[in-house]
Amino acid sequence: MRYTAPLTPAQAEQLGKDIGMIAAIAAQALNHTHGINTERLVETFTSSNTLNVTASRYLKHLEDGLTRGEAAGRAATALVHDWANAVLTAAGKEEGA
Repeated sequence: MRYTAPLTPAQAEQLGKDIGMIAAIAAQALNHTHGINTERLVETFTSSNTLNVTASRYLKHLEDGLTRGEAAGRAATALVHDWANAVLTAAGKEEGA
């Protein structure tokens, strides 16, 4: 499905499903790889700001001609990188405190 502004109700519903899947995949990957609490990750990944950034990235990748799967994979990877950077930044602040 291609998205057009403004989104139709069907597009909005599909976008919500796609972004939810991206957040779930990223949380499951971190849980599987590092044993991180999935509930906490899902809470983090479904904050308004995180959803907006993830949706923007996903839509940009679609506009660039990627398939839904490729766009979702790249958006999920960026989400994991953002999370890891935030964790490392927080750990650095704790060490410096």
